[in-house]
Amino acid sequence: MGLLPKNPAEILGRADRTLTNTDKLLGRVDDTLSAVSSTLSTVGGTLGTVEETLGEVRALLTELHEEMALLKQLPAIAEQVSEIHRMVSETQRS
Repeated sequence: MGLLPKNPAEILGRADRTLTNTDKLLGRVDDTLSAVSSTLSTVGGTLGTVEETLGEVRALLTELHEEMALLKQLPAIAEQVSEIHRMVSETQRS
């Protein structure tokens, strides 16, 4: 027997089985694509949450940077307060 049978009924039978198998395969592909779509939707939602969180972190870092800038000014402020205190003390002694 060669690759193609000589009997038309056998050819039709093979074609029918091939179509049935192809239909099953397409069904599995469709299910897989649906699962991938669902997963991508979940990933998209997660990325949205991550983006929101990163925005909040950026805002907090900006606030922290501003607070650090104020803290860096403390030594100069302390020196000014000390100078004012010294001047007040001298004025009170006079």
